[in-house]
Amino acid sequence: MSRAKKRQQAIDDCVSQIRNVVGNEAPSKETLEVVKEKLVALAGHKDLFALEDFPPPDATTKRRSCLYRLSEDDDYGFALYANVADGKVDAPPHDHTTWAVIVGLLGEEENRFYTRAVEGVEQVGGAVVQKGSGVALLPDDLHSIHIKPGTPVLNFHMYGRALEQVPGRNYWSEPHKEWRTFPAHTDIREARYGY
Repeated sequence: MSRAKKRQQAIDDCVSQIRNVVGNEAPSKETLEVVKEKLVALAGHKDLFALEDFPPPDATTKRRSCLYRLSEDDDYGFALYANVADGKVDAPPHDHTTWAVIVGLLGEEENRFYTRAVEGVEQVGGAVVQKGSGVALLPDDLHSIHIKPGTPVLNFHMYGRALEQVPGRNYWSEPHKEWRTFPAHTDIREARYGY
């Protein structure tokens, strides 16, 4: 069996387990911790998730990161992506309007957590996502992502709903001192085997 087929089999098995854990209900933080454990186990198959299979954007482009779709249900649920970055990334504080779990494979991604304040946000914690660790976020949880240049980062990002289907994600624009809405994500590269 080819490495691509082995990778897709491991992904399919993991997502099936996650689907069974979450079910049809809105998951709790505790449920998402179990999802995180399943994704950490998947990330343990480092031979199946090499950086050369998920190259970052070309250095000549403005974009410093991109997403590869690894799995997604027909109804756009249980969407799993490989997120790869090479260069400085500073995503503003934002929500997802759906649950999210991020797990590390390679490099370090700093996550900062926030609560809404009278004007903007107030940081209430943080965590570094790296190999063997991750973070779990409910739909209204706020976080920002920060990656330093110099070492490529490869992570799993899993969402309850595909990113193209969640156009109402909100972010705090510090320069404008206001909440704004992200457009639906459109720059996603297809990486499902045989799709």
